[in-house]
Amino acid sequence: MLINCPISTVYGKSSKKQYVFRLNLNQYRNTHYRVLSQSKVSYKHDLIKINPELLTTKFSRPVHLTFTLFKPSKRKIDRANVCSIVEKYVCDVLTDLNCWEDDNDEYVLSTTYKTGGVDKVNPRVEMLITEEVDELPEPECLGMDLAKGK
Repeated sequence: MLINCPISTVYGKSSKKQYVFRLNLNQYRNTHYRVLSQSKVSYKHDLIKINPELLTTKFSRPVHLTFTLFKPSKRKIDRANVCSIVEKYVCDVLTDLNCWEDDNDEYVLSTTYKTGGVDKVNPRVEMLITEEVDELPEPECLGMDLAKGK
């Protein structure tokens, strides 16, 4: 499943006092916990608006996550600063929506960050979720005798 994730959100109680919260580690670590709480609520609404299928999505197996960052400009960027906070926000939303049981290491088996290029019109992070698959059974379990070629 592919989820489009914004890299910023607008929060605030009134239209006169609205602020932009850019999802990156530098801003996250320097922001007051109340502002972080407001930004998470706002981000949840933004994410559901862009990806309404999240309301009915359920993952029954552990998953692997791949985050691809589409930058707003050609400037060099520390991809993990953005993707780590996007991962935190999106995984919290998916847990809140009961898309999976939890976002701990028992259910989220791996995370990968990639750079996808420049998109000046729609900078974003695309999150690809793939469920863990069972390994294929050994050929002898299928009733095949490899030595005889049958």
